Amino acid sequence: MRHLERLFGARRAGLRDLLFSRAPVLFLMVEEAFLLYVAVGLLRALTGRRTAGLLLRPMPITVSPRRRYRWKRRVLGWLKRFHAIETLTILPFSVLPASSAIAKGWIYDFQLWDLTDAEREAVELLRSERRPGDRLVLTAIGTQSPHKGFDLFADIYARIAGLRTRFQFIACGKFASDVSDYAAAFCEAGGVTVDRAVSDAELLGAYAASDAVWCLYPPVGDHASGVLGRAAQLGIPVVVRQGSLAHRLCIVENLTHVPATADGVAERLAGPLPPRDEARGRLAANRFARQSEATLRAALGLAARRAPLGG
Repeated sequence: MRHLERLFGARRAGLRDLLFSRAPVLFLMVEEAFLLYVAVGLLRALTGRRTAGLLLRPMPITVSPRRRYRWKRRVLGWLKRFHAIETLTILPFSVLPASSAIAKGWIYDFQLWDLTDAEREAVELLRSERRPGDRLVLTAIGTQSPHKGFDLFADIYARIAGLRTRFQFIACGKFASDVSDYAAAFCEAGGVTVDRAVSDAELLGAYAASDAVWCLYPPVGDHASGVLGRAAQLGIPVVVRQGSLAHRLCIVENLTHVPATADGVAERLAGPLPPRDEARGRLAANRFARQSEATLRAALGLAARRAPLGG
């Protein structure tokens, strides 16, 4: 929301604004308010007013055989007929081609391109002040749960002495109750935990401390990842599940990554890691920003941003 405020002067809207505002309306997560999105979009379309919506997790709607997803798939396909309604995914069609049947277009996940220059400078400063140790740092960021692969992250560190010799594993974020046994074993093996909600500044510190970031999530967590996005913006290698949407995104967009299976991740981490590349991350984020902002402006019926005049 802060990023949209910076880009377009966006503000939160109540139901009256959603229905009657002449300004375009953007639903940040269609999945959270599907029926409202459809109703508002259709009512506004009657008067030619623009409505756009973002699909943050398009995979289930796109491919699931379950009835609740099948009817949503049909409805979104039908909405594509309306000029004033634009459904967008936050994954490129090249990563999930089937989503083109339910969306008119796509942008990159905001967290692939939303860091400010000040935030980048803060990370680079923290990184420069870091005291290099004998071990590499692999960090799991965000809520620690089976959906984020924390059980595998903790298990391999607790079981495999060679990993502990080469790496310091850090888990930074609130722990779900169903991983308490894994967390206990992880701590006993020397893993570092920050079991609470962390501030934005602390998150930047976690990225600054990391040589790689854990994004090896199970199939149930296979969707766009803000953790991956922030790491990619900063040029930090991400560990991803081979064959996942995250892995496909890294291949398509040439993001620094380490693909691995659940059974083979420990062996894969025993090999060389790709280096951090801040310049590469910045270039990718700038490219994602230009394309995503242009797509959003077109979807919302806003004028394209003018390029600065040459001197």
